[in-house]
Amino acid sequence: MSEGQAEDLEATVNETIRLLMTRTGKRQVDVAEVIGITRASLSQRLLGKSNWKLNDLPKVANYFGLTVAELLSGYAAIAQADRLPPAKGAEGQARL
Repeated sequence: MSEGQAEDLEATVNETIRLLMTRTGKRQVDVAEVIGITRASLSQRLLGKSNWKLNDLPKVANYFGLTVAELLSGYAAIAQADRLPPAKGAEGQARL
């Protein structure tokens, strides 16, 4: 994998996690707690200033009810596969 491809993958993961957090109403502190890092450390990762650890991806994916492969595939692919977690406040409501 070239450096450019690695950067693209990092950007995809960052964007996907941010969008999943927005959809589900989860805060940085919630996701950071699952991984076992500080909110500030998570913020640095989401901003692309620090790299994700491979050990953290299964924890994040599981937190959102996804596989690591789905997390790496990006938000649009997750949505297309109808695998998005329920939206905040959507528990018990039919999906449109």
